[in-house]
Amino acid sequence: MKVSILGTGGWGLALGKVLHENGHNLEFWTPSLTEAELLAKEREYKDKLPGIELPTEFKYSTEMFGTIKDSDMLVLTVPSQFMENVAQQLGECPAPEKIPIVVNATKGISEHSLKRMSEIILSYVQWLSEEEIAVLSGPTHAEEIAREVYSAIVAASKNEVCAKIVQETFSNKTLRVYTSQDVVGVELCGSIKNIIAIAGGIIDGLGIGVGDNTKAALITRGQAEICRLGEVLGASPRTFSGLAGIGDLIVTCMSRHSRNRFVGEQIGKGKTLNEILAHIKMVAEGVPTARSTYALAKKVGVEMPIVNAVYEVLFEQKDPRTAIEELMTRELKSE
Repeated sequence: MKVSILGTGGWGLALGKVLHENGHNLEFWTPSLTEAELLAKEREYKDKLPGIELPTEFKYSTEMFGTIKDSDMLVLTVPSQFMENVAQQLGECPAPEKIPIVVNATKGISEHSLKRMSEIILSYVQWLSEEEIAVLSGPTHAEEIAREVYSAIVAASKNEVCAKIVQETFSNKTLRVYTSQDVVGVELCGSIKNIIAIAGGIIDGLGIGVGDNTKAALITRGQAEICRLGEVLGASPRTFSGLAGIGDLIVTCMSRHSRNRFVGEQIGKGKTLNEILAHIKMVAEGVPTARSTYALAKKVGVEMPIVNAVYEVLFEQKDPRTAIEELMTRELKSE
């Protein structure tokens, strides 16, 4: 197959390595000529995947239609805050003679429209139908996927045949892909777990008075919040106990690779959000997603106290310890 990847961040390049290992032909699109030239010349992205040698067969382009026109599959890995712009450009491309399967591998909810990423893609790309789009999400850090660490992930599509094609395309001896038809649940889990991971990082950064008990309570009650929102939006309850749900939540809250956990940790140590974002080299999706999820929960009337607390710490300068105390002293209730 010819697979085109839109986005040349760490996640896109890591998935590209998987696909190359599986024998597929790869071409990457990036809006940055400087980035395309750097990747072609150095065969390493030191800021995003340090120490990972990229295959010489990788091709890079800044011309979107030329990249996608003969593709069997498109994989979108651009950061969530750029998805609307990229989806609009994709929709302005002439419809390919052969409509490819489109895989959304970006996690997030739009601040502007409160839509999930696959919804944004479908709203702009008129030549694409729900039967031809899938989402890819699960407990998979780019750094470990690129180093062929044993991992598992979920490919979800309303069209079971589409999900199985994605499964077969990405699966190999170190990456096991499961299928699902719950696009809503898989995307919500992949998005909101980043907010809970910021809270987990805050716990790590504060130190005294918080510990493993605190982190376990956070993960469990964070999962409950994601489930509540998912139930209202039509997700399957089973998704939240699987790889895309609790699996991704655990790894993002606990891992040293997690950018969102790192952001929270620095806040717990007393740094401001602006200071942290000025020095981090990769996108922490949980920051914009905290805004959009906070707004979405209010719109649909779902109680999400942990999400609300993270929002207040990030954007209203609430003291993290005050936020924790308020969560702990809320009205008592049954689980």
